[in-house]
Amino acid sequence: MTFWKNADNRNDHREKVEEFLLPGERLLQTYGLLIDFVALTDQRIIFVGRSFVSKSSEVVSIPYQKIEEVALLKDRRIAITNPVRISTRSRSHQLNLVKGSDSLGFYNQLVKHMLNASSRSEF
Repeated sequence: MTFWKNADNRNDHREKVEEFLLPGERLLQTYGLLIDFVALTDQRIIFVGRSFVSKSSEVVSIPYQKIEEVALLKDRRIAITNPVRISTRSRSHQLNLVKGSDSLGFYNQLVKHMLNASSRSEF
């Protein structure tokens, strides 16, 4: 069970994401994923994707205004994750939030930032 507790270790996530923050960018929240974490900043979403089979990882950064669609898969009774799909014009990313993390809160925060970014770009 310690694997699942470590998956939502927000202090560790905050330390790891700090190297990717730009000067003046504020970290708002982190959420545990099945393998790593996702972070919301005041400007973008950052997530680290790792592979089960290799030690390689990929850091993905998406500005909120580039997100076209967000989907949350709910009511999966026998699952260890709550998937959230983020779509941009070029690609879709599936984030597997650990069960017990606030997946609905993550979804709502992401949509809020996405809508705020799109309303600012219209002016």
